[in-house]
Amino acid sequence: MKGGTYRTLEEGGRADWRIALRLFRYVLPHRRLLAGSVVVLVFLSALKLAGPYAVARGVDLGIAGGNPEALMFWGVVFIVISALGAVGEYLRIQVSILTGQRVVYDLRARLFRHIHRLPVRYLDRTPVGTLVTRVTSDVEALAEMFSSGVAAIFHDLLTLVLMVGVLFWLNSQMALVALAALPLVLGFSLWFGRRMRDAFRTMRLRLSALNGFQQEAFTGVAVTRLFGREEYMQERFDRRNTTLRDAHFGTIFNFALFWPVVEGLAALAMAALLVLAAWLASGAELTWTEFTYFWLALQLFFRPIRELSDRFNVLQAALAAAERVFGVLDEKPEEEDAPDAIAPTRLNGDVAFEDVAFSYLADEPVLRGVSFRIRAGETVAIVGPTGAGKTSIISLLSRLWDVQEGRVTIDGKDVRAFPRRELRSRIAVVMQDVFLFNGTIAQNIRLGNDALTDEQIRHACETVHAAPFIERLEGGYGAEVRERGSNLSVGQKQLLAFARALATDPDILILDEATSSIDTETEGLIQDALHKLMETRTAIVIAHRLSTIREADRILCLHHGRLAEEGRHDDLLARDGLYARLYRLSYASAEAG
Repeated sequence: MKGGTYRTLEEGGRADWRIALRLFRYVLPHRRLLAGSVVVLVFLSALKLAGPYAVARGVDLGIAGGNPEALMFWGVVFIVISALGAVGEYLRIQVSILTGQRVVYDLRARLFRHIHRLPVRYLDRTPVGTLVTRVTSDVEALAEMFSSGVAAIFHDLLTLVLMVGVLFWLNSQMALVALAALPLVLGFSLWFGRRMRDAFRTMRLRLSALNGFQQEAFTGVAVTRLFGREEYMQERFDRRNTTLRDAHFGTIFNFALFWPVVEGLAALAMAALLVLAAWLASGAELTWTEFTYFWLALQLFFRPIRELSDRFNVLQAALAAAERVFGVLDEKPEEEDAPDAIAPTRLNGDVAFEDVAFSYLADEPVLRGVSFRIRAGETVAIVGPTGAGKTSIISLLSRLWDVQEGRVTIDGKDVRAFPRRELRSRIAVVMQDVFLFNGTIAQNIRLGNDALTDEQIRHACETVHAAPFIERLEGGYGAEVRERGSNLSVGQKQLLAFARALATDPDILILDEATSSIDTETEGLIQDALHKLMETRTAIVIAHRLSTIREADRILCLHHGRLAEEGRHDDLLARDGLYARLYRLSYASAEAG
């Protein structure tokens, strides 16, 4: 069952049962509703037996027997039974949908919560559209199963069992003839089920691929237009859309094939029954009541078989969706915090890397034996070519990843000894690519932290000089931010990111190329604020801006995952090593400017 894969070609049926049983665990907390649903279904099945009996008695006594009063009486009985059936059907639908929605609510909430606890390595390799599909359309397929599939299947199966008993009770010879087609129907249904399972699995895979592509395409629509690649993107969309359409055609073909075959087998059974009924009636071995009741009961027997094709359609779609949902739920979340982990109230900010080795993929090391120390209150810049391991150092310090060898310490204590949530609350990270959520300016700074007061938010914005542009917006701190901050400039979004980081008064401040997209004038506004902030806390800066690098207390120069050089700007230039070469290639033009 590795990686959440339940089915193989050899054990598809057993896997379906495992998935169904696992889904049933989510129903158990709502067993009272489930019990009520079963009671209603048994009541409805009993009414389905009573209805044909009332009609049969009315035909026998009222029409064949020439008794209008009996026909009137049994007609009223049939109306009452039908009315009770309508009430029962209303209750069945209400209870089934209520049960289904409560179950799906719990499952969707657990799935969303689990995704937020998954390790970064899983989220990096999984398209966002795939995860969205799991939480939306896959869960909705389960909602349909719980709301209309499971209860209806139970109802149909119960009706079939009761009808078989009634048919044999009425006339065993006619029952055997009528049910002669049943083995063929069951065999065809099993074959049909295997085909539908594979068809729905393929459809879900292709739907997930299409959603992932659409998410990427809509996010990068500006790039597509700037390079005039609309037709190219349309072609890529059409290919994925075509494969999804073909997968849907596969499910439609199988479903369309099932219906006429079952109808044909039912027609053959009914024809054989008529021949036998004529023979029995000629020998006075069959009454009008028996024949009418048998005929109507047989109609009710084949109706659930035909309807089961619809139910089976829903069930197979749900099992295919559940396979995908459980595949995500079976991914291991981040490792639990150590049992003796102690949440830090404050950090001094003394950071050390001790012979750290780390890799994202096996045999592809990113950091190799890296050791350095950043004293509390010190500002250190990290530079190096692309892929040198700069951002990996930030990820290890924040415990987005954990080291494979060596250790990372803060104030002499291994970061793995701190609870992740509390550790990250004392470290503020400002990334180059700022992510803003739909909501107001204040909500994007607060991020659900109700401990932050409006005054603290305003103070943080004033400190990084974001307040002037915020106050010019309509609504001020209550102004709405569109998706990913599309109504704000790059500089404004980064100022908000600074305010978000500083509002919590962190002990360690990390700037991951956070000023690389800010224009010179905007950068000038925040330099004074950054100087004040860095005087009281440890600051780690990954920067391309020469001004930030030159004013750092120390510079760490990484190359091929190793610490190549460290020192102050002037000292490193005097060595004429790697840093001097990087400076001449990347920073000298900025200094001249």
